[in-house]
Amino acid sequence: MYLVTMGDYILNILRREKIKDFIKKKKIVSLKELSGEFSGVSVMTIHRDLDFLAKEGFISRIRGGAKYIDTSEKSDTVPDPPDISNKPQKDIVAQKAVGFVQEGSSIFLDGGTTMLELAKIIPDMYINVMTNGPNIALEIAEKMRPAITLCGGVLNRKNLSIFGYSALEMLSKINVDVAFISASGYSEEGGFTCGFEEQAKLRRLLIEKARSVIILIDSTKFGKMLPYTFAKMEDVNYLITDKATSQELLDAAAKNNVTVL
Repeated sequence: MYLVTMGDYILNILRREKIKDFIKKKKIVSLKELSGEFSGVSVMTIHRDLDFLAKEGFISRIRGGAKYIDTSEKSDTVPDPPDISNKPQKDIVAQKAVGFVQEGSSIFLDGGTTMLELAKIIPDMYINVMTNGPNIALEIAEKMRPAITLCGGVLNRKNLSIFGYSALEMLSKINVDVAFISASGYSEEGGFTCGFEEQAKLRRLLIEKARSVIILIDSTKFGKMLPYTFAKMEDVNYLITDKATSQELLDAAAKNNVTVL
């Protein structure tokens, strides 16, 4: 039996995205305008949504309404776009990773297309699955036995992942046996990197909380260095990829007792 809590999460996320887009378009809006535009939502709910968006840094509260804050330098600058071009490699990675999913364990599935492939092949067993990917939660929900916990927060449309203050607050209160984390790049000088700051913050906290950290990365990402480092080789227990990598990477993994599969 799985927890049917993700529906409310997704509705809240979508509503807040609509409110954020409305404020972005208008630049400055009054509470009266918002109540008229979102007539099916209570004034108290709108107030809570505005408080949430303000805490996330998307708007500022002003007397009687809200003002949009330009966040172009945050999550919409260089996020990881959904990448389906390397699906064969992602399938290989997912097949290797699924063996680490054990009945009775608590796992975290990071957002992204590689994790979606993993979610599809996880057996229908009694496990606790936590994720910041709504699409991943819905894929797991096709099975009957896993319990599902979906992070709250702000949805990044480009990679269908949730980040922000609420997601970090939730992660700080949970325990994770195995964290499956995606990486958009790896280089010796930069370590494991990703496209934007909020993504890196969530992954750093996840690494702190998890008993075992498994990085999933296809071979096309080696040698790439994106703006934000979220882990070095010494932070990882397992590195799963689709084919043999450079000797330098293998040496770095061996030096830090990281198993490469």
